[in-house]
Amino acid sequence: MHNQIQLTSAGPIQALVRSEISTITQPYQRYLEGWQLRATYLGTQLADHPVNSDEHDLALRRLAELREEIAVNRDYLIAETSRLPPDDLVDATVDSLDELLAAVSRLGS
Repeated sequence: MHNQIQLTSAGPIQALVRSEISTITQPYQRYLEGWQLRATYLGTQLADHPVNSDEHDLALRRLAELREEIAVNRDYLIAETSRLPPDDLVDATVDSLDELLAAVSRLGS
C-alpha cells in the first residue's frame, strides 16, 4: 500500500502557486500586444523608407531595441518562474515571446 500513488485534489498550495503564476504572467499579455504593435509599425517604416535613409536606419535601431527589450523580459519571466513547478501558462507565454522574437528578427534581416 505504501508504494501506491494517491491522487488528491488541488489544495491550497497548488492554488497559491497557480495564483502566483497568473500574477507573474498576466502583464505579459499586455506587453505582447504592445510589442506586436511596435513591431508592425517598425515593419511598416522599414517597408516605406528606402534602405540607408535616416528613417530606415532609425527603424532598424528601434527594432534592435525592441528585440532586446523582449529578450530581457523573456529571461526575466523564466527567472521569476524557475522556482515554481512547470506550468502550461508559463510555457505558452514563453512560446509567444519566442515567436515574437523570431518575427522581429525576420523584420530586421
